Amino acid sequence: MSLILGALLACAAGLAGTILCPDETGRRSRLPLLAALLAGGLAWHAPAQAGETLRGPARVLDGETVVVGVSRISLYGIVAPDADQTCSDTQDRPYACGRTAARALKDHIGGAIIACEPRSGTAGGAVEAICRVGDEDLGAWMVGRGYAVPDRTHGLDYTKAAERAWGQHLGLWSGVFQDPAERRIRQVDVVPAT
Repeated sequence: MSLILGALLACAAGLAGTILCPDETGRRSRLPLLAALLAGGLAWHAPAQAGETLRGPARVLDGETVVVGVSRISLYGIVAPDADQTCSDTQDRPYACGRTAARALKDHIGGAIIACEPRSGTAGGAVEAICRVGDEDLGAWMVGRGYAVPDRTHGLDYTKAAERAWGQHLGLWSGVFQDPAERRIRQVDVVPAT
């Protein structure tokens, strides 16, 4: 809910409560106004809904997850290696491709303000959103540099960006890696022995 809408709702509720709820001395109580202001403030800090753009500096958690304000956001349409995932380079040496992807995203955003447009879903408790720095789609940038792969379950098509990264042997495509989406599925399928 936007700040303006939250403030308007809080004011309307407070005014109605003050008029309709006098205290025992006959004077108007301020308690409903305070409650309404608190509710408006909470509504302003509520998680984003589809269609509501979140703007602000980003804190990068991994190659596909950022935090803007109090909202945890998953970049819509991509799958990046998990923070603990390792891949192999061209000489078959292991490297921390999950941390490399996160660092690349962090470095690319720098101190810029990002704008995220939430979509209807959530991923692991994070709001799925298309995030941009200026006009640049961060998901497309991550796939185009080989730090992530397209999420084939979503409507966005980053296939051409992935093909370019593959053709130029960028990022993950410079060596051998397990598809991050397949890796997550296999990790869920592994049931620990009891």
